[in-house]
Amino acid sequence: MAVKYPKLTVNLSIVVLLPGCSADAAPPSASNSDSGEPAPTSVAPKSPSSAPTSANSKKYKPGTARGPAVNVPVPELPITAKEQSESGASAFAKNYFDLINYTVETNGPEPLKKYSQRKCEICGTALIDPAGRAQITGTWQVGGQHTYKVVDIYKPSKDRATVSVRFEVAESVFYTTPGKDESRIPKTTSKVAALSLEYDSGWKVYAVHFEETG
Repeated sequence: MAVKYPKLTVNLSIVVLLPGCSADAAPPSASNSDSGEPAPTSVAPKSPSSAPTSANSKKYKPGTARGPAVNVPVPELPITAKEQSESGASAFAKNYFDLINYTVETNGPEPLKKYSQRKCEICGTALIDPAGRAQITGTWQVGGQHTYKVVDIYKPSKDRATVSVRFEVAESVFYTTPGKDESRIPKTTSKVAALSLEYDSGWKVYAVHFEETG
């Protein structure tokens, strides 16, 4: 497969990799996530009105022009994704895209960092670093979620695998002030990203390449 590195903006659209991907206001990682909303606390309310307040404080709310998303659940790595097999590599790649969507929505790159090797240049320049800068500037993003599908898996050895994922990224709108959009990134056309994985006590991404489309 002929591959190329795309121009980097913030969005694997960002990368155009991956960042900025699909999105309705559905809960994050709904496509392949095993995680759910935090369970409500069992503390008995002191007054009839306190229970709804407590429950609402933990409820997931997507980002809007008025403010960033809150209480976004972190996608959990499924048990299958821990297997050193083709199915394990595939499940890991799906979860990685869920973590990209989480990073896009929260500007919280730590979960994604956990499964990315330092030598993965695109992981840093297109996903992790932009999220850190957005935290500093107070920028939040609406949209930009990735919809994806695993289309091929190649496992040349026990500890290496390449998973090809076709994905699209929804339009992204960026804000630093409520109600005032600073910039937009239009919806991307379908692309194929090849995630190169290495297994060392678990899968990690060490490189991302893109299919040559012309």
